[in-house]
Amino acid sequence: MSFVFDIAFGMLCLAGLLSIVRLLRGRSTLDRIVALDVFVTLVVAATAVGMAMRSDGSNIALAAAFALLAFTGSVSAARLVEKKEPYR
Repeated sequence: MSFVFDIAFGMLCLAGLLSIVRLLRGRSTLDRIVALDVFVTLVVAATAVGMAMRSDGSNIALAAAFALLAFTGSVSAARLVEKKEPYR
């Protein structure tokens, strides 16, 4: 079972690296906001995989709070950008 967790962590790390590249090279502000939201989602998923690997659910509330905070930040940032930037 450890092999599955190692593969899951590897894939999450690769996806995180790609989202950081998109965050740095994004053409518009909305691209960067989406990349940051994807990165936060990957962090929450990695936390869930780590909890499953250790069979310890003590960080579930922390992961849920972090996901909710990231979602709220993404929605508010997208609303601000929508008002400031014209549609392309």
